[in-house]
Amino acid sequence: MIRRPLMLLAFLLTGCAQTYVHTKHTDGVRSEPANRSWSMSEEGNWSSLQPWTFMGVEGTLVETPNWEIYTTIDNERFVNFLPDFYEAALEHYRTAFGELPAPPRPMETYLFGDRRQWKNKTRMMLPELASSFEGLGRGGFTADGVAVLYDIDNSMWDRDTLALSSHEGWHQYAQTTFEQQLPPWLDEGIATLMEGFRVRRGRITFSMDSNRERSYRLRIARRSNAMIPLRELLDGDPHVFLEQGKSDLLTYYAQVWALARFIAEGEDGRYLPALQNVLNLALDGDLYRRLLQSDAAARSSAPSKDTTGVVFIEAFFNENFDEFAAGFEAWVEQLASRRMWWR
Repeated sequence: MIRRPLMLLAFLLTGCAQTYVHTKHTDGVRSEPANRSWSMSEEGNWSSLQPWTFMGVEGTLVETPNWEIYTTIDNERFVNFLPDFYEAALEHYRTAFGELPAPPRPMETYLFGDRRQWKNKTRMMLPELASSFEGLGRGGFTADGVAVLYDIDNSMWDRDTLALSSHEGWHQYAQTTFEQQLPPWLDEGIATLMEGFRVRRGRITFSMDSNRERSYRLRIARRSNAMIPLRELLDGDPHVFLEQGKSDLLTYYAQVWALARFIAEGEDGRYLPALQNVLNLALDGDLYRRLLQSDAAARSSAPSKDTTGVVFIEAFFNENFDEFAAGFEAWVEQLASRRMWWR
């Protein structure tokens, strides 16, 4: 599997590490299976709950067909909602842009009740990086398919925590299921698309446009002439913009949200088939071979080196980058002028 360098990813701010980690149960204690409680959703998905502790703090292990969620959040309603939410999120990942396969194994998530517990887990998993991760704001990280998050809503309304969970859930799915990782701008853009959801009468509906935070930040950046140039956006990654300040990082996420939406639905879905192709190539481990064999790479001055974001766009989406950029510019203008709806 091709892995990109360590990166910081954000939802007000969140992080993600692309390094191998296997920490299952090394710092927590599960109860015996006899203490589990089982339930079945209306969709036929099973889930089980059993006691679990982390450094002496009582918590719950939530198991579903595709997830193992270790949480110390002390909110019964929230914990009981997690199985349906996570399974619905995975269904969205697999169907939003065409049909994608189920993950090869259950995905492991640690969702802590406070930031202190999150810091302790971070030090256990990534001791050499813990200090830099602790400088993040509200958020978490994903490493080799394992997500480590905490309650960023402070035990109040849990929408932001769930949006963060779905954002990182995409990274978990991509890291465990794809043979090759997507370029940072596309991986992060898709993750931000997964943040938007609505709950009506207990039913969860995911929607790419239901993301007030990204929409608001995009509008602010547009009005203040703080937009990141497209070429810079494509060649950058989150930790670069984090070093420049929180505002730049939030602008980065707003723009990759807009860019992913443009590719998925802009110009009457013109680029959606190309996006489906990119996802399938990454799934099969053939993405970067195809990229290096493309006419766009042949035209590049250094095709044997890391190809730029412009070459990626020309290879898979539009051989005329200026035309693509103009279309994206018009799309941003359209998004920034829309009325913002509460999520």
